Amino acid sequence: MELVTISLDKIKPYERNPRKNDEAVAAVMESIKQCTYVAPIIVDENNIILAGHTRYKALKKLGKTEAEVIVKAGLSDEQKRKYRLLDNKTNELAEWDSAMLAEELEGLDFEEFDFGFDDLSDYINAPSVKAVNTVPYRKCHFLVTCDINMADIVMNRIEEIKTIEGVTVYTTFN
Repeated sequence: MELVTISLDKIKPYERNPRKNDEAVAAVMESIKQCTYVAPIIVDENNIILAGHTRYKALKKLGKTEAEVIVKAGLSDEQKRKYRLLDNKTNELAEWDSAMLAEELEGLDFEEFDFGFDDLSDYINAPSVKAVNTVPYRKCHFLVTCDINMADIVMNRIEEIKTIEGVTVYTTFN
């Protein structure tokens, strides 16, 4: 493998890429804006993308003209096809460690871009957040349950919620 900088015009997207990634381009663009370009596109010896189609599209939309790429030569056509599929599919198999994710999210500012981490309740080990709409009173009640190890993080979020006008928060512990 070799890390080289090449013109984006020399990089060729794989024509049979089955991954529909257009909806992810804006998020990758924002990631590059906030964190710089970190993970190189991987191409074969013919500069055809093995991994990184979304990064490629994001860099083009950002007006970049070149990028660092990893050139992986010597794979058979079957290995290339398998790698393209497995590189994408294995991401779907991973899960988040809720407690660790919540700790990593603490104090981060994504500059108002929604990467999907803004609702902490999605990542707390619990029956999650349940909402009950009490129509006659036009109120919405939430029950938040969490693992005891997450209590401090959740309480910090609850304190933030208490500052919202018209919100009343009642807390109990068992």
